[in-house]
Amino acid sequence: MIVAAFATENALHEAAAELRRDRACRVETYGAAPPPGMVTSSIVPLFMLGGGMAGAVGGFGMQVYATTLSYPQDIGGRPAFSWPAYIPASFELAVMGAMLAGIIGYFMTVRLPRLYDPVDEAGAMHAVMTGGHVAVVRDGDIGEVMNTLTRHGALTIEEIGP
Repeated sequence: MIVAAFATENALHEAAAELRRDRACRVETYGAAPPPGMVTSSIVPLFMLGGGMAGAVGGFGMQVYATTLSYPQDIGGRPAFSWPAYIPASFELAVMGAMLAGIIGYFMTVRLPRLYDPVDEAGAMHAVMTGGHVAVVRDGDIGEVMNTLTRHGALTIEEIGP
């Protein structure tokens, strides 16, 4: 794994674009802020929608099963399928399902709980929080990667072990 620090964001993006042309290289870029014009989309809202729908349908179905098939009761002439009474519990289960799906989806998208990554030991990663720009190359031909990074003006290049 190779970690390289750059002085400017443009140099970082030019180097990353050239390295990504080689399909064998897995390149990650780190910076203090997302690059301008970057479209940030997430799949977490879709997870939350699915979790909410599953919670609502599951809660409604559970109540229908309980009052019509499993334990039907005729109390005061009310119908066995009285759907307005199921709405509050179904809503609460929808909220709970969406919340749980959102938490699980967030953890999946940010690859948590990943307790340790060797890239965290690199000295260049400390500069990211103060406005630095870092590229991490996880795979690829080391010689070509080093040549590309130096050609694009990398300030420091570190090779981190497995």
